Amino acid sequence: MRTLIYIIVAATTIISCTDKAAVPQDWQFEKVIELDGINPIGIAMDGNDIFLSDGDHNRVVKVDEDGSVLFEMEGFERPMHIDFGESDFEITDKVTTSLLKERALFIPEYGRDSIAVMRDNKMDYLVLQDSLDAPAAISVFEDEIAIADFYPNRVLYYDGKEWISIGTEGKELGQLYYPTDVQITENYIYIADAYNHRAQVFDKTGKAIAIIGADQKINAATGIYVTDNEVLLTDFENGRVLIFDMKHQLKQIIETNIDKPTDIFVQDGLMYITNYRKGQLIKYILKDITHE
Repeated sequence: MRTLIYIIVAATTIISCTDKAAVPQDWQFEKVIELDGINPIGIAMDGNDIFLSDGDHNRVVKVDEDGSVLFEMEGFERPMHIDFGESDFEITDKVTTSLLKERALFIPEYGRDSIAVMRDNKMDYLVLQDSLDAPAAISVFEDEIAIADFYPNRVLYYDGKEWISIGTEGKELGQLYYPTDVQITENYIYIADAYNHRAQVFDKTGKAIAIIGADQKINAATGIYVTDNEVLLTDFENGRVLIFDMKHQLKQIIETNIDKPTDIFVQDGLMYITNYRKGQLIKYILKDITHE
């Protein structure tokens, strides 16, 4: 009898945990953060610090939760989708060459065809074995790098040992048309295939795996962010963010206060969306869906 009671208790506990894990959630609007004189294109976070690329003013700024500028870095030429990373990448200050071994901010310069690297308030440049033509985004994951190379319609990917070029111009699976954002995950490379109006997924050999959002009437897929559970994609001209599950099925569309979104960042149940045209950050929060 005692054994039976233990089994019943254990089963009840498992069911309870499963029910708790199965509580549905969605993203809900939290607030508008006004940005004075900033037209944000890209966003990255370092801990709780928010960094924005302001391509219209050739700078990167750090802001607080109220949108106040804490400091700014100037001297860039059209900075785009930025990312933080740390690994042993070769960089140069155009005088000396060294290996990057500490955390740094990587900044694609669309107008200079280069990748700036900011560390310790010093600007260096990433050393590449290939030339860029309007780099629009960068993703850094451990010892890997991916760069969305806008005009050549490709992504340059470094797997830790060598560089490969992913994509050619076109509309078929595996082809790109002006990629504007990219993110590396544990197993895949996700690309915002802007003017094919979709996202694409590649493995790390450069093989195309899937298309995301082709049936959603997206008009310029400019920004992408991938979590453990979701793929989030900005729909620039339609003023919305589309959220897909990991099987690439649409889960949710959010539109409240979103206008010309260019990028997204998700951290600890919070989502920040860059409103390029209005100079705003839009904050959403992930909440349980409750039913009356």
